[in-house]
Amino acid sequence: MDLRGAVAVVTGASSGFGELTSRMLAKEGAAVVLAARRAERLEALAAEIEGRGGRALAVRCDVTEVADLQGLRDRVDEAFGRCDVLINNAGIPGGGRFEDLSLEQIEQVIRVNLLGVLVCTKVFLPMMLDRQRGHIVNVGSLAGRYAAPGASVYSASKHGVVAFSEALYYELAPRGILVTSVNPGFAATEGFPQGRLPSALVMRADRVARVIVDVIKEGRAPEVSVPRGMSLWQAFRVLTPPLYRWGVRTATGRLGTTPAKSRR
Repeated sequence: MDLRGAVAVVTGASSGFGELTSRMLAKEGAAVVLAARRAERLEALAAEIEGRGGRALAVRCDVTEVADLQGLRDRVDEAFGRCDVLINNAGIPGGGRFEDLSLEQIEQVIRVNLLGVLVCTKVFLPMMLDRQRGHIVNVGSLAGRYAAPGASVYSASKHGVVAFSEALYYELAPRGILVTSVNPGFAATEGFPQGRLPSALVMRADRVARVIVDVIKEGRAPEVSVPRGMSLWQAFRVLTPPLYRWGVRTATGRLGTTPAKSRR
């Protein structure tokens, strides 16, 4: 997709991958709709983008509220009349052993990380179907491919995002709409600071943002891992299950982490 003049909606745009991706999209010439709960941050980012000659619209939105998502869609329709790119980026950590998590914590992680993606996509999809074109990017996680101790609920939410993205890709690709799950490994952001991990394992957040933009420009689907080499572990998991499980137990024991607190 040529991003010059495209309309891109980004959830979770007030920080992290969403903020960085929004800046990069604007630099490529896209009009960016910034959606998140922290309105003051969105306004500041929109002012920064427009101050550099770009185009941005800030809309406060909680992805767990259907009315907010419908209102976001209406604002986009009113301002631009279309949505070319939808980036479902909003997400929260959900670490801890399953037995220690409250029902409220479990519900919140699933509502933000999984239901938020499904409902936002459902709300915006008709705008793309009307024009028979578009690209939906769902920010998943390598935790959506590899289940790790201490990340049961977070991994479940991201496994759902990856599965949804792939299934929807097959449904929509014949109709001109691409769906991609971008699955980052460890990357330092405000919500996922990664302070307990060795620095060698942690990526810069702008690397992930760059991949998201390139995925749209190059039309890559239905799944991209960051770093790309991590996709090879999927074959390792399938072909040698006992060795893979031993490796997971060994790695998590050495890191001493609860992985859901340290993965996007």
